[in-house]
Amino acid sequence: MRWNLTGDPCTGAAVDSTDINDGNYNPAIKCDCNFPNFTCHVTALNLGQNYLTGPLSPSIGNLIRMKYLTVSFNALSGQVPAEIGQLTDLRLLAFGTNNFDGSLPSELGNLRRLEHLYFGSSGVGGYIPSTFANLQNLQRVQEILYLMIGASDNEFKGRIPDFIGKWSQLQSLNLQGNSFEGSIPPSFSRLTSLERLRISGLSNGTLHFIKDLKSLRILFLRSNRLSGSIPNEIGEFTNLTQLSLGNNSLTGTLPTGTLPKAMNTTLSYM
Repeated sequence: MRWNLTGDPCTGAAVDSTDINDGNYNPAIKCDCNFPNFTCHVTALNLGQNYLTGPLSPSIGNLIRMKYLTVSFNALSGQVPAEIGQLTDLRLLAFGTNNFDGSLPSELGNLRRLEHLYFGSSGVGGYIPSTFANLQNLQRVQEILYLMIGASDNEFKGRIPDFIGKWSQLQSLNLQGNSFEGSIPPSFSRLTSLERLRISGLSNGTLHFIKDLKSLRILFLRSNRLSGSIPNEIGEFTNLTQLSLGNNSLTGTLPTGTLPKAMNTTLSYM
């Protein structure tokens, strides 16, 4: 802990060029003091990888200038506070690897500027709120903190929401290790910016939705009971470096086309 705890916390490393993810500053805080009368507002808070327990205080909703909030890799419990939905300037929200319970609050759909969302292994479950259709600036939803966004290893149920196909800027999506039903929505065919897609545990579906997803670098669709043929278009995915389609019921062969020779491919138990 390297910021000022005996006086004004918005001094020193909180206002200079120190990176919020600098390992020498944990926990870490960043402030913006360019307001009238030299008023400071907390804009970034990194409490990840500590020993925090108990519920996350609803008072977090008072930090309305917050842009980056990380509380991952702790032992926080209780429900994710609905008050986080008041932080409408948030660009990054990470609360994965905790002991939360209950469903995601629908108020998180108010975070329309959110670009990165990480909540893998957070303990939440239930249905993904329909208000998440508002999060159309999302770029990454994945479980790897600081770099991507995720929703893996939780207890989500029901069908994967069709509205995810409207997240047109999405680059990375991880929905492994949940209890989703049905198939991958056809609307995923519109996610043409997608570079990484990992989904497992579904009960049916085909690969037709991937035909136009030529930005893909990683495609992991193992154990989804997929059927039908592998689209020929996959031979045009020149950026693809990892492909895993094992433990499905796909037919035919993998088109060679212009696939990278160094690609890591797993097609066993098809």
